[in-house]
Amino acid sequence: IVNLERRGEEVVWATYFRADAQFFRQRLKLTGGVRAEQTNISGEGPLTDPTGNFQRDAAGNIVPRRDAAGTILRAPNGTPLPALIVPTTDALGVSKLTFLSRAARTSKEYLRLLPSLNASYNLRENLIVRGAFYQSVGRPPFSQYYNGITLPDTESIPSATNRISVNNPSIKAWQADTVRFVLEHYFERVGLVSVGVFRRDFKNFFGSTVLRATPELLQQLELDPAIYGAYDIATNYNLPTTVRVQGLDFNYKQALTFLPPWARGMQIFANVSVQRATGEAANANFQGYVPQTYNWGVSLARERYNLRANWNYRGRQRFAAVTGAGIEGGVYNWATKRLYLDLSGEIRLTRHFALVANLRNVNNATEDMKVFGPHTPDYATFRQREDFASLWTLGARATF
Repeated sequence: IVNLERRGEEVVWATYFRADAQFFRQRLKLTGGVRAEQTNISGEGPLTDPTGNFQRDAAGNIVPRRDAAGTILRAPNGTPLPALIVPTTDALGVSKLTFLSRAARTSKEYLRLLPSLNASYNLRENLIVRGAFYQSVGRPPFSQYYNGITLPDTESIPSATNRISVNNPSIKAWQADTVRFVLEHYFERVGLVSVGVFRRDFKNFFGSTVLRATPELLQQLELDPAIYGAYDIATNYNLPTTVRVQGLDFNYKQALTFLPPWARGMQIFANVSVQRATGEAANANFQGYVPQTYNWGVSLARERYNLRANWNYRGRQRFAAVTGAGIEGGVYNWATKRLYLDLSGEIRLTRHFALVANLRNVNNATEDMKVFGPHTPDYATFRQREDFASLWTLGARATF
């Protein structure tokens, strides 16, 4: 129960200033502004203190354990053993003294100014170039503030297993600077084609580390530097390097008005999205992102019926790394590429009634999970297969 007693509170105050302007006979349009966000966070979580069961004198010093003759008992390394409040045979009593409910308290506040600017210029009546710059923010999860603290045994020397373990309440929210350009061409009737590129730089992404305790961090954790200043802290931190995501997208949609009358109402569409993440924390922070996505299809709409076919291609995805004894570097979990075909249609029988159909994954595409690295042979990569089969939904619809 103690481990579940956590509390987190986040209050965000925000205000926004926006300005619009037009130049060159309204061919150039600018929209910009600044958003200010003030964030205040507090959290409470469990506190694990191995010294909570140690007896202390009036000055707060730990009382040494003695035998019947009054001799101080010592550990093999010569360190005096502490006298216990509750014997170790009473597991519940020891837990009540060393595992404290909502005794770890943290707080954090920060102010962010997030500017943005959007611009569009009509090169021609049907040809527009667009550009944008904006900043965005990603706050740490609540677990940074209410997950609690595990304290070291202050009667033992600092080590890899005897240190302070806590999430970092002073960690900064990451910030992303995004630049995007798009060229759009609109067809005479229905449709458009566009090509866009973007680059997004993430600063202060999150990572894990072990660092020396500082008075400032110990103060935020409400810990005495005189007692805990010699112990390392296993926590999270902001990466000093930049993670970059850049990519390209293409969109096309057009009504085929030039076809013969029997093909009236036909449209085709396609879009492509390609992106790549690079940087020290790209693998950890973008696990499972899709580097390539293609969609294309065709539709036919008439007064009494409409039909649509849509193909969706998803490229290979990389998930978490696989580590362990005897495993080479660069081994990851992968989801293989796949291609789905969906069909849908509607036939109107009367003014109020229609038959509808929605056929998902008509080609019965499967999804394979693989594990491999730079030197894994092909026959050893397969791990599991998920067969979703095809889902058909047939029905009638009434409109009144």
